[in-house]
Amino acid sequence: MINENTISILTPTRNRPNNCERFIKSIYATASDKTKIELFFYVDNDDPALEQYKSLAAHCDSEYKDFKKVDFTFGEPISVSKSWNIIAEKSSSYLYIMGNDDLVYRTPNWDNLLIQNLAVKFKNNNDPYWVSWVNDGINGDKHCAFPIITREWYKTVGYFAPGTFHFGYNDTWVFDVAKRLGRTNYIPHITNEHMHFSKGKSDMDDTYAHNRTGPRGNLYAKDKGIFFRQDMVKRREEDVEKIKKEIYKCHATKLVANEGELI
Repeated sequence: MINENTISILTPTRNRPNNCERFIKSIYATASDKTKIELFFYVDNDDPALEQYKSLAAHCDSEYKDFKKVDFTFGEPISVSKSWNIIAEKSSSYLYIMGNDDLVYRTPNWDNLLIQNLAVKFKNNNDPYWVSWVNDGINGDKHCAFPIITREWYKTVGYFAPGTFHFGYNDTWVFDVAKRLGRTNYIPHITNEHMHFSKGKSDMDDTYAHNRTGPRGNLYAKDKGIFFRQDMVKRREEDVEKIKKEIYKCHATKLVANEGELI
């Protein structure tokens, strides 16, 4: 449960070993209890920076050994939507956080602050079926760019990311399911800054271009089309119904316990 205080940050990364280490360093520098945090990365085995990533993985074993785990998966080139699910399967944590190699964690003690927020949210609402997110310095409360879900949510829907997209709209999918349920939880006092080129926080690099103007075309435009397809809308509606059933079970169990206390 939430008191176990275990967190997995799941991050596909491509051709950005320096950014990836900056990301790791920022988590390490700001987390209060590193022993409860797992980091999982997926790197395509055709990555131009493959050897640098392998060196980084070896470096993490000694430099960041206070973490519960830092794990790099080197695998076949696949979509980030699918790679998120591959590394999610490796997690033993209670909370799953969507990571990105152009994020920088800014808030000291963010892990305890997150746990405290969710402990209150779950207790007040009698269940853990919420999608949370923090301030990324761009979207605020308008969009859940990097979803945080519980193990219960993950097990109920059967995935971390939907697995259907080339690159984008994974966060939008999870956020849409949460909005349909009325189960969104924005945490403004934690900042994980998104150093995105569109806001002048970084340069337009090969990785950004790879997903927008590369040989495969504009993957965001393709993924937008997938997101609004009727079969995909139906799938999200089905996921909503799955979660509703689990929420009902939580509240029914709580009601029985309360009635028993009154006897």
